[in-house]
Amino acid sequence: MPNFESPNFDPPGGPPESSLGSLDNLRLSQADIDRLTGLDISERSMGRAARLSLFRQPRQILGWGLTVVLALGVALVLSIPVVLVLARSLTGTAETETMLRYVPVGVVSAIALTAAWQGYALYRGRQLLTLDHLLTEVSRYHEMLTAVEVYCELAMARGSQPAQIDAIVEALHLTRENLVNGLTSERVMRKHQRFIAQRQALFNRMEQNLSALQALQVVDAASTYGTLLNDALQIGVQVQKEMSTLRPQSFKIHSIE
Repeated sequence: MPNFESPNFDPPGGPPESSLGSLDNLRLSQADIDRLTGLDISERSMGRAARLSLFRQPRQILGWGLTVVLALGVALVLSIPVVLVLARSLTGTAETETMLRYVPVGVVSAIALTAAWQGYALYRGRQLLTLDHLLTEVSRYHEMLTAVEVYCELAMARGSQPAQIDAIVEALHLTRENLVNGLTSERVMRKHQRFIAQRQALFNRMEQNLSALQALQVVDAASTYGTLLNDALQIGVQVQKEMSTLRPQSFKIHSIE
């Protein structure tokens, strides 16, 4: 029986301590993300699939366009010589005028290959929308970590200890665990289209983490701590929402009131 337990990516020595070093341990490295998803993840791709979320970011759209142009250039370099060799074989002549007539065929072939490749990547991207959404939440989580690091450094620069840092790190730790559980569950259910009963334990842990985050909430949502905690809770809720779309109706996660 395969082991479907969530990989242990907790920082060494148990829950993170209130220090900048522990914040570094809370980050999900690129290697962690690749291992959790089973795919090579980048800002614009998930394996052979395109990340459709990139079309909401002008900078990423530009990068995607440059990638398409580069792919078209490679396709032209490969297609035109092949077409010319075939044309020479079919016509039995190597006259320049005759060969030039077949260059448009090579160009059209290159465009068709590039369009087919991009079409497949976009199609696969639509099939991996849940993973794309989870990766977006991972990016939000890393932005939160950066904000906490800045908050801690500013506090230490003033010669004081960051307020409620232990509770903040605990909230980040729970958020990280939710993301790990979400990415692991998505990978398992992607590989096994039918729901696997062993995954129920992960969803239960996610619910427990959300409950713990809500228990940590403070009334003063305008404070630095309240804002960061609210962001952590929103990421947890979004992960729960994405996971609920993967499961049969009988296994839906009940929303926390």
